[in-house]
Amino acid sequence: LRPVALALLDLAMPRDIDAAAHRIDGVRLVDIESLADASADAPMAADVDQVRAIVGEEVAAFGAAQRAAHITPTVVALRTMAADVVAGEIARLDGRLPGLDDKQRAEITQTVRRVVDKLLHAPTVRVKQLAAEPGGAGYADALRTLFDLDQETVAAVSRATPQDRESATGTAGKNRGPA
Repeated sequence: LRPVALALLDLAMPRDIDAAAHRIDGVRLVDIESLADASADAPMAADVDQVRAIVGEEVAAFGAAQRAAHITPTVVALRTMAADVVAGEIARLDGRLPGLDDKQRAEITQTVRRVVDKLLHAPTVRVKQLAAEPGGAGYADALRTLFDLDQETVAAVSRATPQDRESATGTAGKNRGPA
């Protein structure tokens, strides 16, 4: 018969079994230090570090997306307000220039919308970027204050579905970026 080694497992802090026990013939001591040494030498240790880095990056990206999402209703409310201003000015123009044909009216309307979209594009993109940074929550408040946006309108936008927002701002299927 072969002698069976005695395996001792000591995961206590502080240790319950003297570290010198591993020097006794037929005794195998497994303790926290030996587990740490074995895992550090294992080939997957580098993979664990890589996985930790990936998880850290994804957590940071998720946090940034969550912070940026808080400003979206304010940006949508701003664009809705701008669309309302355009519609009001086009209606006023119709009253002042009743002789415009449909083609002329459509061209003027499209031109005014493009101007408004171009003026709002860079600031709205930038405010979303700034809001995504830690401490960026104040940018939504600043935007509401600067453009005198009604808090109830912003709250209504945040409750609306994405399709409702698109129809309210006329963005369905359109690229809102610079032409």
